[in-house]
Amino acid sequence: MKDRPGARKATVVKLHRRAPWRTACLSLLASSVAVAAAYPAIVRLPRRDPARSPALPPALFSHHVHRDFMCLTCHPATFPQALLAFTHEDMRAGRYCGRCHDGGTAFPIEGARCGSCHAGAR
Repeated sequence: MKDRPGARKATVVKLHRRAPWRTACLSLLASSVAVAAAYPAIVRLPRRDPARSPALPPALFSHHVHRDFMCLTCHPATFPQALLAFTHEDMRAGRYCGRCHDGGTAFPIEGARCGSCHAGAR
């Protein structure tokens, strides 16, 4: 019977050690939901050189379409928290959207319909 109180204490200690972890997880979840709610659903990406193809509208990025990824997947390593102008050459080199849109992780940029990113383009 003496072992039982020791086992009970061990159980209490284990729960006590897990409690801060649970609190931290819930806190992180709540903060990530609050952060995600603060960002726009659709972002209009600026064009680096609009004179090259004036008929092509700016690309639109949808956070909703990319909702399966955590914010830290792209921010700040691939995209800083600022609007950047970049080109298809940048993406072909594996930067910005090209990091995932390489034909492996997501559909490739080459061969994609222009209208899939540039709303209103044919």
